[in-house]
Amino acid sequence: MTEQHDDPYGQQPSGQQPPPYGQQPSYGQQPSYGQQPQYPAAPYGQPQPMPYGQGYEQGYEQGYGQSYGQGYGQGYGQPMLGSRPARPGGVVTAAVFGFIFGALGVLTTILLIVAGAAATGARDDAENAVPGLGSVVGAFAGIAIVIGILALAWTVLMIWGSVWALSGRSRVLLIVGGSIAIATTAISFIGSISDADQNGAGGVILSLLFLVISILIVVLLSNKAAAAFFGAHRTLRGR
Repeated sequence: MTEQHDDPYGQQPSGQQPPPYGQQPSYGQQPSYGQQPQYPAAPYGQPQPMPYGQGYEQGYEQGYGQSYGQGYGQGYGQPMLGSRPARPGGVVTAAVFGFIFGALGVLTTILLIVAGAAATGARDDAENAVPGLGSVVGAFAGIAIVIGILALAWTVLMIWGSVWALSGRSRVLLIVGGSIAIATTAISFIGSISDADQNGAGGVILSLLFLVISILIVVLLSNKAAAAFFGAHRTLRGR
């Protein structure tokens, strides 16, 4: 009686025919090229399996998109902890114009106060020279001193407002100073046009230049970029 041994390695089990040469055994239908494999439906309540590579792409897009969108969406309104927002160019330009007007205000203040003091000292001599002239000189001295004090206050407002604007603390002072400058330079420009024959084209152009700079100070501090810049600094200060 012949003993039955296990099939040797590589021998096909009895009852099965080996596949033809070059053909792979069919253990299940393979998907064609470019077609995603079909997975059996998962039971109710369980997530469906994703095709190979789709989960990675979705995870990458969601993770990258969320992080990029959150970082980009912060902008000026929500600065990162410990960061300082960059100054917009309009804020820097308005502050520079404010410093220029402040320097001109210092010169104007000195000239007016010196002229008022000189007129006050010459009032008695003018009264002795021409009766009644002393009153006119005294009135001129008082007006010059008052205008000089007002010019000094406006000068301090412009310089202080420019410093605060550059630091991001506040833009209100510089806007107020710029609005005052608009009113005064507009009056000067209208007067230059009315006396264009005496002032000449140079006086009219200079008055127009000061008026344009005054308007630019207010406009540059009132746009969206400036508002976001000062809002970000208020957020950092916790106010």
